[in-house]
Amino acid sequence: MCMVQLTQLSKVEINVHLVLNEKPSRTNQKLKTLSNYVQQYPSGWKKRLELADLLYKMGRWLEAVEEYRQVLQREPCLIAVRLQIGKLLHLLGKDEEAIAVYQETLSLCHNAATKKHLEGLIELYHHRPREAVNLLESAASIEPYNQAHWHAIGQVYQETESPLAALQAFDSALSLNPNDVVALNQSYQPLLVVGTFKEARQRLEQALKLSPNDCRTLQKLATHRCQQGLVTGEEGKQTKQLINTALTLAPGWASAHQILSLYHLCRGKWDKAVAVLLKFTEEHPHSPLGWYHYAQCLFYTGNSYTAAEAILRAYNLYQNDCEIYLALCEILPAAGRLEEFGINSHSDSEPPKSPLLRKTLTENSPLDKGLKRSPGGVRREQKYQLASKTNTTSGSLIEEMLNRFPQNWNVWVTTGRVLVETFKNTEEGCRVSAHAVQLQPQLPEAWFLYGRVLAIAGRHREATEVLAQGWQLQSQGYLPSVSAALWLGESYQALGDESRSRKWWQEACDRTQVLMKFNPTTAYYWQGRALLALGDVKGAREAYSMAIARHLLYPARGEVKQALLNL
Repeated sequence: MCMVQLTQLSKVEINVHLVLNEKPSRTNQKLKTLSNYVQQYPSGWKKRLELADLLYKMGRWLEAVEEYRQVLQREPCLIAVRLQIGKLLHLLGKDEEAIAVYQETLSLCHNAATKKHLEGLIELYHHRPREAVNLLESAASIEPYNQAHWHAIGQVYQETESPLAALQAFDSALSLNPNDVVALNQSYQPLLVVGTFKEARQRLEQALKLSPNDCRTLQKLATHRCQQGLVTGEEGKQTKQLINTALTLAPGWASAHQILSLYHLCRGKWDKAVAVLLKFTEEHPHSPLGWYHYAQCLFYTGNSYTAAEAILRAYNLYQNDCEIYLALCEILPAAGRLEEFGINSHSDSEPPKSPLLRKTLTENSPLDKGLKRSPGGVRREQKYQLASKTNTTSGSLIEEMLNRFPQNWNVWVTTGRVLVETFKNTEEGCRVSAHAVQLQPQLPEAWFLYGRVLAIAGRHREATEVLAQGWQLQSQGYLPSVSAALWLGESYQALGDESRSRKWWQEACDRTQVLMKFNPTTAYYWQGRALLALGDVKGAREAYSMAIARHLLYPARGEVKQALLNL
């Protein structure tokens, strides 16, 4: 496992995580030796293949592709080399070239499972993830013992924000090999979603034992410990050691510096936290991930205006990261930078200005069509085609986000919330949010966040139905269930049903005990909100005070400080 830094033609810095067959060592000397050899014996291919592999490990991918192509000129039937070329072209953003390589490879390949896998990758690069998964699952059914198929399936589900399906794929890989480091690492986030915090941490610790220099595992485990509050005393020293190791292994990786910043945030050293990421952006001004983390840190410490400047820098550098767009939707409204969205606030009586939204909203809401009982695959496929074929004509940031990430449910529900909460377009915002549950009908969080948008729009009767649907799908330890219970209570209160509202607020209060094991600071915040709703002023004050003492971040911190003044 290693992290390499790529500098694109636009000078944008991107870090990529590689899984290698062997540990790279003495790369510069080996590079010089192999380069001299292939110049001396240009007709050979084995040493040239070694050179191409080395260039790949060093992150010099354009050169690697050229050397791999020369290998194929001498040995055209090397399927593994063709797969590697396609992979690198995809990572370099050259999907059309990658597809051409894979299509040519299909005619040379005689293994049925490999053919299905290649066809799946072709569909994926055509931005058709559902078809890609179907083909990859066919490959896995032919070769269930091949972990590569399960890794690919899990990765596609991860990218389309389908955590439950991703977890099943990674668990299948682990059933073949319990020491599969990739599956151990990648299953961490889906395990958090279903609320199995202890197992999630155990898998990371096992992965780190097997691969102690894996930067991604170090990052996730250190983040997990910071969220648990393990940042002081002996536990704090262990957390800091994980961070120091990551920084030593990948000093140019923005996420390694973000972990150090988070460590300082959780210790209450906010100036240090901001300074860490400010220094990184000064040293790496072309790193979009660096600016993204810096913007998030500023936002969490209450500096929305400067955070907006930073997240716009990240966006201007790189438009292929969904998280940057989601951060824009959080930070720009807080900073009052609504003009950056490129749309105007308008009433529900006016027609939608966005061509993409206008086409998308010709479909009825999922409640009207009974989506809770049958998602309707044909209707969803039509939506995908509309999203992918619609050109961005209005220049709207929201429309651009939907065009780039039409398969991500979180993008749709976030867009809907912005339309309702910021631009007061309740009808359009609610209908846009409904698409989230069409994309992920089995994911409780999609229903919870859609229900929240309905509640913000004042449609509390519908909100309770949608939130209740998500509740039926979730398990006891499901992380977002605390907020969902609180929102159910608020909607029932708005409907005048006091007994039900109190029942749900008590449920939210009870469930914070599970959240305490993973993130006590956040648990105290939600506990305070639930107790205040129940009328327990003393209990709410104590919970809020604990959240502040444990360095609760903004914007929740601002809400809690005001509540404490009122109490």
